[in-house]
Amino acid sequence: MATEKQNIYRQVYNASDDINILAGIDRVTCVLSRRSLLAAAFNASNELLSLHFVGYSNEKPVWDLDFFEQLFSQEPLLRDRTKITRAFFFSSAQLIVPAELYDETEAMKWLKQVQFIDINDVVKHYYQKEDKAHYLYAIPLNIEALIKINCAEATINPLPAYQFASNYTRGVRLHCFLAQGQACVSLYHYGTLLWHRIFDYVAAEDIAYEVRMVCEEHNINADKITLACNTISATEYSIASDLSQYFSAVTTGSGHTINSVWAPALSLIKQIESCA
Repeated sequence: MATEKQNIYRQVYNASDDINILAGIDRVTCVLSRRSLLAAAFNASNELLSLHFVGYSNEKPVWDLDFFEQLFSQEPLLRDRTKITRAFFFSSAQLIVPAELYDETEAMKWLKQVQFIDINDVVKHYYQKEDKAHYLYAIPLNIEALIKINCAEATINPLPAYQFASNYTRGVRLHCFLAQGQACVSLYHYGTLLWHRIFDYVAAEDIAYEVRMVCEEHNINADKITLACNTISATEYSIASDLSQYFSAVTTGSGHTINSVWAPALSLIKQIESCA
């Protein structure tokens, strides 16, 4: 189900037709991006009950505080804040530094040289144990404060953590996550992270172009790559479907056929739930 009101877009997926489905919520996981929030509710048996997605149009600035504040008072899955146990941020301002080269002060300097970091941003650190690297990412300070207030019990991680945790050691693996106008792509070659980037896109062709360029750089045949693609909502299904024109196969991030508009988003939730 999808609705639109005053440039606010809402989508709901329920695992069953039970009208009392939300009564069984035991915990909630959130994914926050620059113009949207996805909430996933689970019961005590860790079964997915419902997904609620809310986003807004490009007419408003990114990370609009009013939008996110209203969600915590209006969205059914977020009202009991003690049940929000995990929150993932999708931030385009990021940097990966190998552990052997990592120095916190220098890493901060590097990040500010290669990315735009607003004076009101806070830089967070995440250690990628699979790749033995540090992942730095920036989010607005007021958004971080909002999450700390409303999700006091939640652990906070960058969304790409699930891609780093899915480190396949056989062959070439291309992980792709799609949000509204932004893609997050990680390329692994026999367990080694070759490339990771978050970039804007308009069409599937833009994503294919970026991937083919990096494959050419590393002498990888892009035509033989299977693209594992997840999405933040049902809206990006058409982009995921269009990517099949450019790759030998496109599956969900968990390796299954994309057989419905919600399949890539359900795969995202499955993978971030298994991410430590």
